[in-house]
Amino acid sequence: HHEHSGRFCPVVGDTHAYCPHHKGDARSPCPALNALANHGYLPRDGKNITIFGLIRALREGYGLSTALAAILSISAVLMLGQFRQISLADLARHNLIEHNASLFHRNARDGEEYAPRCPDCSLLKAVVHQGGHYKPGRITLEDVANIRAKRERNDTLDFTHAEIARGEMAIAIGVLGGPNADKEGLDFEVLKTWVKYERLPDGWKPDHTQGLYHTYKMATVIRNRMNDIKSGKLVNVLEEEDATAA
Repeated sequence: HHEHSGRFCPVVGDTHAYCPHHKGDARSPCPALNALANHGYLPRDGKNITIFGLIRALREGYGLSTALAAILSISAVLMLGQFRQISLADLARHNLIEHNASLFHRNARDGEEYAPRCPDCSLLKAVVHQGGHYKPGRITLEDVANIRAKRERNDTLDFTHAEIARGEMAIAIGVLGGPNADKEGLDFEVLKTWVKYERLPDGWKPDHTQGLYHTYKMATVIRNRMNDIKSGKLVNVLEEEDATAA
């Protein structure tokens, strides 16, 4: 074990090589931001993050456009009510940005201020099992809609947190899946490494700019399919499978 100070790691130096968090480091329930800290785009200790540092990390680490990175960062500090600096641990405060019915984390217990920060392996396995309906070995926007509709059937989210839940998966698939991810989805092995170890694939670099409009369109695909499932216009294949198994 060793200590992290700011963006510097005594083992990998000032590079963007992976180093997992150590005792004393702050982390959030968000694998996207935790991975940026584990790779040194954000402070490796997860603390004293400014809004400009967050924007820069999202641009450099994931290739987000300046507009998308700025909107996400400004929204985060507004929702947290912390305008000077944030710690990744602040993002675990329940029902501010963090929400129930996460695909990868257990819900916060009743009355708890902070939600679980570590991913739940059984939930990750469930996502992998429930996905891949449209592209073998890959999770698509349509898969996300099916899985989210099933999760939210028992765990209703308000409008804001439902939008956050859709948007975070649209960005994850869009960034890690490449320029055609809206059609081709994201490889499950990449997803598992990213969620479980909060790590980017070896040698991975953004291969396109993930912009605001493209992300909005991807989130809209998820939203429209979820609405069709909820209204009964579409049958959720996951519900069909449950009925068959029963």
